Formats: sequence, C-alpha cells, structure tokens
Amino acid sequence: MEACEQHKWVFSRSDSYWRFCGRNSREYYHADYYFCEKCLKEKVIEKRHSCCDSEKWNLPDWARLITKKVAGYE
Repeated sequence: MEACEQHKWVFSRSDSYWRFCGRNSREYYHADYYFCEKCLKEKVIEKRHSCCDSEKWNLPDWARLITKKVAGYE
C-alpha cells in the first residue's frame, strides 16, 4: 500500500444503537465509518449522548432516528 499525502475519504457504513445505562437513563451511540480509497486507511467518527427518560424529548436529531436496542443495564 502506498501512503497518501491527501486522503480521499469514502463513506463505508454506519452503526447505531441505544441501551439503558442506568435505572432511568439511556445512552445513544452512532458511528460512521470511512476509508481512504488511495491507501485504504479507515477512520471512525463517533457520537454519544446520554439522557434520563424524562429528557428524551430533547434528543439530538441523529439520536432520534436510532431504533436498534442492545442489552444494557436492565
């Protein structure tokens, strides 16, 4: 593989989920994966947000779209 001076990032995939992280709190997670089409190096951009159940109305837009639930504190 050749090293590049200027990466050309291409979107690869996304992963997102939410889980209970306490009795009345949730954690939302979203990751976008990119790779450089020249050298195949990969980078990840992650977002996290935690809130209480009573604050769900104030979620960021990216977290509102998450429907996949994973096992957490239950």
